[in-house]
Amino acid sequence: MIRTLNKIRSIALCGLIVALGLSEAIAQQIPSQVVESIKFREIGPTRQGGRYVDFAVVDKAPKVIYAATASGGLWKTINNGQSWKSIFDNENIISLGAVAVDQRDTSIVWAGSGEANNSRSSYWGNGIYKSTDGGKSWKNMGLPESHHIGRILIDPKNSNVVYVAALGHLYSDNPERGLYKTTNGGKTWKKVLEVKKADGKYIGVVDMAMSPTDPNTLIAAAYDKIRSPWTFNEGGEGSGIYKSTNGGRTWTKLEGGLPGGFLGRIGVAYAPGNANVLYANIENVNVDGISVEERRRMLEVGIPLKRGQRVKGVEMYRSSDGGKTWSKISPDGVDIGGAPSYYYQQVRVDPNDEDHVYVIGIRVWETKDAGKNWGTAFRFGGDNHAMWIDPDDSEHMVLGYDHGMGITYDAGKTWYHPDEIPLAQFYAVDVDMDYPYNVYGGLQDNGSVKGPSSMKDGSAINFEQWARVGGGDGMYNVVDRTNNRFLYNESQFGPLRRLDMKTGESRAIRYNDRSLRWNWNSPIVVSQHNSNVIYHAANKVLKSNYRGENWQVISGDLSNDDAIKAAGTGNIQYGTITTLEESPLDEDELWAGTDDGNVHVTTDGGKKWTNLNDNIPNNPKYWVTRIEASSHYPGTAYVSFNGMRRDQFGAYLYKTTDQGKTWTSIANGLPAEPVNVIREDHKNPNLLFVGTELGVYASIDGGANWTKFMTNMPTNPAYDMVIHPRENDLVVATHGRGIFIADISPLQGMNSSMMNSAALFDITPAVQFNRGLRNVAAYTNFNGESKQPGSHMYFYSPSGGEAKLTIYSGSREVYKMDIDAKAGLNHQIWPFVKIVGERSETQLKNLANRYKRFGMSDEDIAAQMKNMKYMTGPVGPGTYKVVLEIDGKSMTKDAVVMKDHWSGN
Repeated sequence: MIRTLNKIRSIALCGLIVALGLSEAIAQQIPSQVVESIKFREIGPTRQGGRYVDFAVVDKAPKVIYAATASGGLWKTINNGQSWKSIFDNENIISLGAVAVDQRDTSIVWAGSGEANNSRSSYWGNGIYKSTDGGKSWKNMGLPESHHIGRILIDPKNSNVVYVAALGHLYSDNPERGLYKTTNGGKTWKKVLEVKKADGKYIGVVDMAMSPTDPNTLIAAAYDKIRSPWTFNEGGEGSGIYKSTNGGRTWTKLEGGLPGGFLGRIGVAYAPGNANVLYANIENVNVDGISVEERRRMLEVGIPLKRGQRVKGVEMYRSSDGGKTWSKISPDGVDIGGAPSYYYQQVRVDPNDEDHVYVIGIRVWETKDAGKNWGTAFRFGGDNHAMWIDPDDSEHMVLGYDHGMGITYDAGKTWYHPDEIPLAQFYAVDVDMDYPYNVYGGLQDNGSVKGPSSMKDGSAINFEQWARVGGGDGMYNVVDRTNNRFLYNESQFGPLRRLDMKTGESRAIRYNDRSLRWNWNSPIVVSQHNSNVIYHAANKVLKSNYRGENWQVISGDLSNDDAIKAAGTGNIQYGTITTLEESPLDEDELWAGTDDGNVHVTTDGGKKWTNLNDNIPNNPKYWVTRIEASSHYPGTAYVSFNGMRRDQFGAYLYKTTDQGKTWTSIANGLPAEPVNVIREDHKNPNLLFVGTELGVYASIDGGANWTKFMTNMPTNPAYDMVIHPRENDLVVATHGRGIFIADISPLQGMNSSMMNSAALFDITPAVQFNRGLRNVAAYTNFNGESKQPGSHMYFYSPSGGEAKLTIYSGSREVYKMDIDAKAGLNHQIWPFVKIVGERSETQLKNLANRYKRFGMSDEDIAAQMKNMKYMTGPVGPGTYKVVLEIDGKSMTKDAVVMKDHWSGN
């Protein structure tokens, strides 16, 4: 009864707020100057890899290396890996599949967009890019529908001749699949190899190799695949190896000794020292005892093998006559390359020994005698995708894998592992309520981690500050914020653990029911009304009343329960719940979305669930990536759909205010980028944030207008985000470049009516930290950016000009700042000090000369001197009055300085 009365009161109050808020809200984009003034800081982590997919190295200067990543851009070193620079941050695509450097003119670099490893987190590309200045700038040279590029080859005798292996769309067929050639440096392209099946299906090219003695002689690997959201069918009758001896004008399919029938991915390579020797790593998915028609149907529909049935496996073949005839050189029944083969299939031959071959997959296989014997090359890497061998020194190699990159000079006995590159592919993120708060997240193939949002003294966040809190492929990590003690996290397909952050005890608590299906990233919810209550979602919703010690099923199957799709192949579980949210206002209101497009709500704690699909206008019924329940208005929620797994790249975003009875699209103004997540601000209901597969967008008018919001953030998939409820930080987890944080407190107080007058925004209370001890750190490290200590104060001025910020303790002035304000948003930091004296002009001049002797630039000295006019001493905790004087107006806010009792200060 009490709960019912509270609901009625809450609805009435929020209805009044809605009426007032909507009457005052006017559609408004965020001014560009405001966006530019709110900068994201990158905190890491590093050493998580990010899936390196290809290397290009300058032969005559092997200290120059280009490293392409699946979703972290392109990196370059000019000093043999001692330092790296990101050189592909601001293009309108992020995923790469291949990179090549022109050995005749090493200032020319080609980058093929779209990863060709076909994983569930592989992103599409929009063509081939060219740089003529060593990666400083880029130009898209066409092939927009290539989507996933597996290899780029440059004619060593003619820089204008370039070949591109285009795998095409990942989740659908398209005619642009094939092998392309340009003879004019990319101005125009011609498809020179088109493989088309009798049923009209176009087959993409995933790999190719060029003869070491004749650039007009090439071999290419065609790859017949079917990928959908519910299955990955590894092969078909369209896969095969083709050869051209006239620069691609004509092609011959190679057969002598090679397997036929149903083949998957193929990796090919020439022996650099002998043009007659070729190698091929072939995924042979033929199955004995099955008719051609039955096997074709199994692969096309996605029907798994029955017990006792087995594919031939991943096999190695060698040719000693330029591809006329081939011999199998791997043992029967032994996979050389590993599974899933769609993720690997790379072959490298020692430039100085035609019989010495590496196959890179789950591990690195090696033969030194042309396949008579196979072994493991070295115990390094794992899930390997890229390898370069120095043509002048076979023991000098670079290896790229899911967890990073290694450089060796002794054939793998020892490795140098660059750990300062911020590549981390997050799936989910959460925060606790510690001081400073910590960030938690799950990573592709790199477990789950915890790290500080900032260092107390404002110094760099190094990789040593991060801790591992879970294994496997890290997924959801959700914190009990009432005590910061219990962390609930999981690895792929639902294994759930409760980690006691105080004792270190980790306990498996997943509800075990083999009939359930779990998404790769299965939602976890800790109730905001009772933190002992947690939810976990498979294809049904599960509830525990006490921290996972017991479970009850509170829904039926919320998916479409398609039997064929649910049994799909390719290490996929489908027909699962992808997002689950509890209303912050009503513990009985739960929202759920599925990978097959269903949206459900319950308002009675799970007794009855209502399917809302028919209420959503132009419902795409794609993968539901997020449902966000409003913290301001009962019955209000947002839902996002993502069509990337159907090769549909529009933005789908809706809002309801009546518990799902009606929905309105709020995607207008968003670019054609699939949406991963939406968040509503906890202070301002009109302030929304969206994370897409290419970045972050913000709205201050409830979604009527959207503005790109990613200053200091590279183009990257914003996979998840959370707004810290105390610090007013937007924490963005990217699937490629780690965690980014922005202080959004000025946006919380921003609306269209204040754009024409000066305003001082609320000041977030800050802790005066005792700096204490910190860990030692490696010399070569990533310097994650901390939030600078002090009270951060934001004010807005439509015209700029002279401004003064004065801070008072009671009626006593303790600090002042004379500011040359910008037109727009201004940011100042009060570093918890009071003025105890003023330096003379002579003293200031002496300080400036001292800085100059230290080697500081004039610009840095000028910036430093602004803060040196006054001599200062520390202030203590308390509430201080901040007065802003600008444009003839005076505005006042409180700045709360809190004692650091968390560290015993």
